Amino acid sequence: MLVHMDKLTKIVATIGPACDSEEKIISLIQNGVNVFRFNFKHNTIDWHADRIKRVNSIAHKLGVPIGTLIDLAGPEIRIIMPFDQLSLKENEEIVFGLALYKKKGVKGLSITHPEIIEHLKHGQVLLADDGMFSFEVVKKGKDYFLKSHTDGILLNNKSLNIPGAQIPLSSLIDRDLEGLKLAAKHEVDFIALSFVRSPSDIQTLRKEAKKFGVTGLVVSKIETQKSLDNIDKIIDATDGIMVARGDLGVEIPIEQVPFYQKMMIRKCLVAGKFVITATQMLQSMIAQPIPTRAEVSDIANAIYDHTDAIMLSGETASGKYPEKAVDIMRKTALFYEPKPEHDIRSYVQYSVKDTGAMICDAAYNLYRRYVVAKQPISGFIVFTKTGNTARLLSRYRPQVPIYAFTPSVEVCESLTINFGIRPYLSEFDNSLHAEMVAIKQAVRILQDKIEQKGNSKFIVVHGDLWGQGKGATTIRII
Repeated sequence: MLVHMDKLTKIVATIGPACDSEEKIISLIQNGVNVFRFNFKHNTIDWHADRIKRVNSIAHKLGVPIGTLIDLAGPEIRIIMPFDQLSLKENEEIVFGLALYKKKGVKGLSITHPEIIEHLKHGQVLLADDGMFSFEVVKKGKDYFLKSHTDGILLNNKSLNIPGAQIPLSSLIDRDLEGLKLAAKHEVDFIALSFVRSPSDIQTLRKEAKKFGVTGLVVSKIETQKSLDNIDKIIDATDGIMVARGDLGVEIPIEQVPFYQKMMIRKCLVAGKFVITATQMLQSMIAQPIPTRAEVSDIANAIYDHTDAIMLSGETASGKYPEKAVDIMRKTALFYEPKPEHDIRSYVQYSVKDTGAMICDAAYNLYRRYVVAKQPISGFIVFTKTGNTARLLSRYRPQVPIYAFTPSVEVCESLTINFGIRPYLSEFDNSLHAEMVAIKQAVRILQDKIEQKGNSKFIVVHGDLWGQGKGATTIRII
């Protein structure tokens, strides 16, 4: 079996200079990467286009489904200075606003969206470089200054957060529209939207994506207090969420982040939406060959929380040990996945009018009976045109794979993010008794590809209207 396929929790790796060669991409896939992330806050459009094509080409050669995720920049606020760095002293006041400090030739800084400065109130706290620097807005007449609460060297182009402030910024910037064009051209599987504040931001993205012909699923990044305030509505409107703990840990008290991580994962399980846990999971491995114990515990806790996927950012994009970081994630997942804290069936809700959901609930219940009876089940075999049946089963977090056979490349790659799903591209025959032929073929494929050996037993889920994508209605044991 490919290492890529031996775990249930999915791994998302960010592409960057440290891992963008063909050899490195192949190595990352072989170590367990399921989805590659392209961070549009960095590099040119052409750079991303070249790497997306490279990933797709390698996945095709290897014969494994690999997802691609474009992470749009969004209305991120960054520091702008006419020099590379600025030396700060505690209680020092500096000018805030590009035009002003250029005019007076004094110490100061501005931001990428200077139009929001006039919306800031006297005493507003600003946090730079993921909270490493703290400032207080000082308003003197029509002029704005920043009072530093930190000693240190602030580098140019670092992030700036304004906790709690209601800032009138569009959810999409011009560069994001270029990203959507690229996503349509290369059939990118997932589109991550930064700083989602409400369902209207998601609706704006879907509207613009439709114009370009983008088919990828929407990932809403939860990064602000406003996001948390509207979390139920956001989950309802999106395809999945990313627990983006970096900016979130600056916008809210850092000690609250683990609570909200668990809350969001639980809500996604109930809603049947996928969830990615991200940011600083193996941060020390950017420079060190082994992680801290706390980092491994962080990964384990995310798995215990039942996240669909865990994500690496700088660890693979610019770190010294990208393959080792992925391997640590994989090994941690393999150890903890068989040790769930509890059966999550009690979380899962479905409408009695939803036949497919009821069938999946019955299939999982059957699986549990076999587990209790110590009669091993090798996995579920699901035939799906839309991916919905496989996703419904995934939210129960069974401890065996869900082998999803689909005739759609788009659906196949969209399932690369969901816990436990191992997608296979397979055409459906609509002829009489075609389902039995397909089931036997699926079992043979799994055995041939050394997914399963010997007297394997599977729970098969499919619809009576074979090959028509009308939802699951049938359960078989084979």
